[in-house]
Amino acid sequence: MSSKPAPDPAPIDLPGEETEEPAVVEVPVDGEALRQAMRRIATPVVVVTAEAEGAPRGATIGSFVSVSLAPPLISFNVTRKTRAHDALTQSERFAVHFLAAEHAELASHFALPHLTGEEQFAPFAHRRSTGGHPPILDDMLGVLICRSESRFAVGDHSIFVGSVVEVLPGRDGDPLLYHRRSYRGVGDEV
Repeated sequence: MSSKPAPDPAPIDLPGEETEEPAVVEVPVDGEALRQAMRRIATPVVVVTAEAEGAPRGATIGSFVSVSLAPPLISFNVTRKTRAHDALTQSERFAVHFLAAEHAELASHFALPHLTGEEQFAPFAHRRSTGGHPPILDDMLGVLICRSESRFAVGDHSIFVGSVVEVLPGRDGDPLLYHRRSYRGVGDEV
């Protein structure tokens, strides 16, 4: 009596009958769904300032991140078609201001799109220099002076990358965060 050899099992990179899973259908995500999801995480809040064509400009930014330590690079996103985007595009240097928890009013003020550059800075102590140097706000947790390194158009924003050329140490304090549509401080250590 001859016996038939057992059939070879299917290759491991091909699904067998018993391992097939239902197909996954990707549903496009809209901007509002992403916005709702992102409200669940806290983000740092900074104000970025620049001087373009002799006029100061600032913007509240919630996408600030350190990119590299060697060389020291940072990044943030700015909506195109804004005055802040135009100023940053025209400037060789900009400043990133680390806000303290008590700077919520300052952050809200620099987020108002209808203000002129002079109106943005008028209520707050700051220093301005000549020669394209960015305005520096006083009483910050720290300030990074950056040279514009790269800019990438992505969706309705541009990603700005800056090379840190100077670190201005600031005062001690808790940072300002943005979470669930409001400014917040740091909670208890966990």
